[in-house]
Amino acid sequence: MKETESHRRIAAFELDNVGSGQATVDAATLAEDGEYAVVVLLASHYCPRSRELVRTLRDHYGAFRERATAVVPVLPAIRERANLWDRQYDLPFPLLVDPGDDGAFGVFEPFQRTCESLPCVVLCECRPAGLRLVSTMAQPSSSVPTVGTLLDEIDSVRG
Repeated sequence: MKETESHRRIAAFELDNVGSGQATVDAATLAEDGEYAVVVLLASHYCPRSRELVRTLRDHYGAFRERATAVVPVLPAIRERANLWDRQYDLPFPLLVDPGDDGAFGVFEPFQRTCESLPCVVLCECRPAGLRLVSTMAQPSSSVPTVGTLLDEIDSVRG
């Protein structure tokens, strides 16, 4: 699919948060947390690769904080299912709930269009007025991005 500028930006938003922090998270909050955000578009509440990726990011969260980069997993699910993740994994970062139609994302649907499969990681520049996609770090369907790959991408973008 051809990527357009509308796929690269998400305007100001506010979504329910079942992870660490306040009850809702908006673009301005992410901008306060850092210049960049690793937005993780998760496949579903049940997806083992999505669960593995979130646990890995939790375990290496300090490396992202050192780079002033927020970690923001997003589930296209209802709040109750996402609550289970927070209880199981004790996340140090937000876990946003963004249900759209037919298992797709709502607010994050433009970023989902840039991904070949889920889970997918997108590196975004944070602004109070919204997010701008910098790069998509999709992986083959049998694996998830490694922390090293994500950190290298952040370091490359930051210069």
